[in-house]
Amino acid sequence: MADQVAIARRFKGPPEFGQGGYACGLVAEHIGAPVASVSLRKPAPLETPLDVRLADNTVSLLDPAADTVAEGGPAELDLDPPLPPSIEEAEAASARSPSRRRPELHPFPTCFGCGVARDAREAMRIMPGPLTEGDTTPLAATWTPLHEFAGPDGAVRPLFMWAALDCPTGWAAVPPGEDPHVLARLTARPASPATPGEPHVVVAWLISREGGKSWGGAAIYGPDRELCGLSEGLWIRLRDPASHGAVTT
Repeated sequence: MADQVAIARRFKGPPEFGQGGYACGLVAEHIGAPVASVSLRKPAPLETPLDVRLADNTVSLLDPAADTVAEGGPAELDLDPPLPPSIEEAEAASARSPSRRRPELHPFPTCFGCGVARDAREAMRIMPGPLTEGDTTPLAATWTPLHEFAGPDGAVRPLFMWAALDCPTGWAAVPPGEDPHVLARLTARPASPATPGEPHVVVAWLISREGGKSWGGAAIYGPDRELCGLSEGLWIRLRDPASHGAVTT
C-alpha cells in the first residue's frame, strides 16, 4: 500500500508540529481494526507530504527523508473508565481547568485539541479540570464536535475521535506546572458513533507514572451516556522543551 497524507497547520499541537492524536489517527485510519496503538517516533511536520506504508501488519508514516514519523497496528485496550458526570458537572470541572485558571502554564496554547488560545469554532478546546476542587484526577470537560468533523454516515470521523482522545490523557497524566511532556503513544478505541453538534462528556484519569513517563486514560461519553471512545496515552518529559516550541515558565 502506498498513499500520502499531510497535516494542515490548523491541526497543530506544538507550534510547528501536528497534534499527536491527529497524527496517530491518520495512521489508525489505515489499520482497520477496532483498537489500534500508534507510537510517535518524531514530531509530525506540518504541511508536508507523508508517505503511508504497510509492512508486516504495521502502518507507518514516513517523512520526505524516509524517516518514520509514526507507526502502529492492531492492539487491545483493557481500561475501566470512570462513570460520566452530568454535562453540568463536566462544565463546572472544565471551569477549574489549569488552562483557564492559569493559562500561562499551558505548554502548547495553540494546540488543536486543548489550546487555550484556539477558538471553539475551528478547534476542539477540550480543557479538562478536576471534578472536585483540590483534586488532581479524575478530570472532566465537555466537547461539542463540529459538524465538519462528520463522515459520510453523519457521525464524527474516527480521525477526529483520535484527536479528541489525545490531550485529556496528558492533562490527567502530567500535573500542572511540571516540565512539558509530549505524547509518545496513543492506544484508542472509537467505540460508538459520536454526534456532531451535541455536547459530549470527556473524562480523564491518571493511570501511572514512572520517572519521565506518565500514562493517562480518557473516555468520551455521548448525550445518552453511551461510551463513544476510550484511550490510553503515554507521555514523556521533554529533555529540551524548546525543540517543540513549548512555553515554559
